[in-house]
Amino acid sequence: MYLVKEKEGGENMKKRTACFSIIIVILLTSFLMSGCVLPFLGNEPVTIVSKPKLDAVAGVLYKYQLDIEDDSKTRVVFALSVAPEGMTVEGSTGIIMWTPAQGQIGKHEVKIMVNDGWFKDEQEFTITVSPVQLKSLSVKPTSMSFTSTNLPKNIESITANYTDNSSKVIDKSKCSFTSNDIKIATVDEEGKVKAIAKGSTAITASYTEEGITKNAAITVTVTISTTTTSSGGG
Repeated sequence: MYLVKEKEGGENMKKRTACFSIIIVILLTSFLMSGCVLPFLGNEPVTIVSKPKLDAVAGVLYKYQLDIEDDSKTRVVFALSVAPEGMTVEGSTGIIMWTPAQGQIGKHEVKIMVNDGWFKDEQEFTITVSPVQLKSLSVKPTSMSFTSTNLPKNIESITANYTDNSSKVIDKSKCSFTSNDIKIATVDEEGKVKAIAKGSTAITASYTEEGITKNAAITVTVTISTTTTSSGGG
């Protein structure tokens, strides 16, 4: 009887050991497949290395592509934890896009996070949104050539360009005009340019809007032909 019980006990122990081994194998397999073991196999922390653009213009698309350093052993996910209304981030690529409205002029806090399932990194910055403003002035033509003092020429058009990439033609009556050298060429308040003498100078058109003044120049070249008259007797 004693030998039978001992034999049964030994068999039960073997069964328990086999079951325990199976459980260990299952746990290890699950652990390996979960990706949690990657840090022990050399997974490096994910790090944001790009620098954001800190200014935006109302009505203009703001775009910021986050760049990271990562060993690509796990999938990374981007997410905004703090952001102004309307701002989005593409979770898999890290592209932030936002078109601020006129009512969002001012400063806005942004906090972006990237996570690879084990490590994470964050970046915080402030975007300043400005209203649409006058950016530059364009004039047509950009140059004038004269061969006579008797034929004045008109500035054809003046265009105002804005920070939202829009533009509009400006009435010349709203602009001012000056000549860099009135001994070579003059310009009146209507933008009519007249040659005076041989040489080169520039005519400057100026326009002011919302306290911002922009200029555009027209290059003027005067080449007056000189006629030589000769006479002879005989």
